[in-house]
Amino acid sequence: MIMGNLGYPFCPTYPGEILKDEIEYRHISQRGLSEQMGISCTMLNEILNAKRPLTANVALLFEAALNVEADALVRMQAKYNMQLARKDTKVLAQFNKIRKACAAL
Repeated sequence: MIMGNLGYPFCPTYPGEILKDEIEYRHISQRGLSEQMGISCTMLNEILNAKRPLTANVALLFEAALNVEADALVRMQAKYNMQLARKDTKVLAQFNKIRKACAAL
């Protein structure tokens, strides 16, 4: 969990959660939506369940199909990606090594 600037936990929402809620609210089947969007049902399901990242191209397809702003979905994906990177121990170790080296300059 990442602490925000005000000291409280910050957990970005994966865009698939929003899309899944929208699909359920509209009573649209994943199979029907995937056919409408021209992507496989497997790909759609993986995006909705955070097993595959949402690309800009696919975000545009969601915008066309559901009228959900693609820019907002891509921003959500980027924040989610940053959260995962900040939790990655290899990235953190490299980050700390670079900070120490730069502090010595």
